[in-house]
Amino acid sequence: ESEYYRTVLMEERFRSQLARRTEEGTLRSLRYRVGVEGLDRSREASTPSIDFSSNDYLGLARCPHQLQQVEMAFTSHVAQVVDDSSDSATQTRRTVQPLLGSTGSRLLSGDSTLAASLESQLAEIHNRPAALLFNSGYDANLSILGCSLMPGDVVVMDELCHNSLVMGVRMSRLGWEGGSYTNQTVRMFRHNNVESLVSVLDDIMCDARRSGTIPGPRGNILILVESVYSMDGDVAPLQRILDVAASRGASVVVDEAHGLGIYGRTNAEDLYIDNENAPRRKLKGNSMPNRGGGTGVLAALNLERHPSLLCSVHTFGKAAGCHGAVIAASETTVDYLINYARPFVYSTSPPPHALITIRCAYETILSGVGEDRRKKLFGLVRLFRKSLDDKVKRTGIQIPYQSSMLLPSPSPIQALLIPGNRICIDLCSRLSHRFDVYPIRSPTVPKGKERVRIIIHSHNSEAEVLQLVDGLVDSLIALSKQSKL
Repeated sequence: ESEYYRTVLMEERFRSQLARRTEEGTLRSLRYRVGVEGLDRSREASTPSIDFSSNDYLGLARCPHQLQQVEMAFTSHVAQVVDDSSDSATQTRRTVQPLLGSTGSRLLSGDSTLAASLESQLAEIHNRPAALLFNSGYDANLSILGCSLMPGDVVVMDELCHNSLVMGVRMSRLGWEGGSYTNQTVRMFRHNNVESLVSVLDDIMCDARRSGTIPGPRGNILILVESVYSMDGDVAPLQRILDVAASRGASVVVDEAHGLGIYGRTNAEDLYIDNENAPRRKLKGNSMPNRGGGTGVLAALNLERHPSLLCSVHTFGKAAGCHGAVIAASETTVDYLINYARPFVYSTSPPPHALITIRCAYETILSGVGEDRRKKLFGLVRLFRKSLDDKVKRTGIQIPYQSSMLLPSPSPIQALLIPGNRICIDLCSRLSHRFDVYPIRSPTVPKGKERVRIIIHSHNSEAEVLQLVDGLVDSLIALSKQSKL
């Protein structure tokens, strides 16, 4: 009875916290969650909305040709495994290698030549000595940060770093519980502001000199950044950040979750909003085995072997259209992760079908198909930005924050600042009958920085982009007349 009473008390706390979120307009829910009355399929039955919300930048997750490529490759793999096992009379009903699940962690029964060969390919593609696969980008960030940071180290993070990077630091031995920007072991610098980064690093060195604990053999400085930021869509000044790190003896981890598949050696000019005036540069370096496009911002800027780059994290759940992640790094770093990264050590490894799907995704990203999709994608990004700007000016709509409403992003991630959770929800609800767009509310983003996050894809058409622009402006005008803006 006492245990039942404790359970009731716990659930009362849950209800109270959920009620508070409901009141604040921050309650999250799943669209197709099965409730007491079963699954609500009313939205499925209606006309499908136009996708402007998913991270499927190149459309690979919904591409029938990509699916066919994967299934053909998997069928070939299965045939090979069965053929290799067929000469044993005792194994007529089972194969030596598992076909569906991986059966365990990589350190036990879950390792395979399929995983090892894929890692070797990914290391070459990302121009690094070694690579290690993970079940997700979140797991990868928890792994590299949770096991590499020790007492005496200092972390310097961009203030808009993803939650997985924050939680990776909290999981480490630094003893940081989050929150404070002035913590002695974890410090933030202003978003994409290299001058702020330099100031923070100089403060760290001054503090170390005063205390006689200058970072060295017993303490290191680790800088954490993303190549493309998931909520603002802007691109980090990686060249300057890595150069500053090298001058201060710091190391850098770059999360390429939203850079993979989008940027690469063939489209560095798309890193800039003003594509026409972007600098054109010929990449140097005779140690680049892969010259294909789409392998990330580091590749676009020829920074994959920068001396201050500890590792890069490439997530497959966005432009690659599948699932998982890889850390590209040195042999030493990968060996260390295999021994000390808890999410890697204690997780069941990806199954064969997932590994083949990842391999096929990279084949498409690096191919002419991937190149064509990137060209179309960035053409649509520029169309969206210009059309929205032109229409707002033509209509003469009066929005208090009009000049900064659309954040300055060159990437497929476009964000319209609509401060206030309720008005942000209201705007998206006006669009939801035609377009799949979502409000990004606090606390996911800071209070006052709520926004409608719009993702442009290669599977969108010019007509759909122009329809979205019309819908956005019409909805803004309607809200403005109701004095909600």
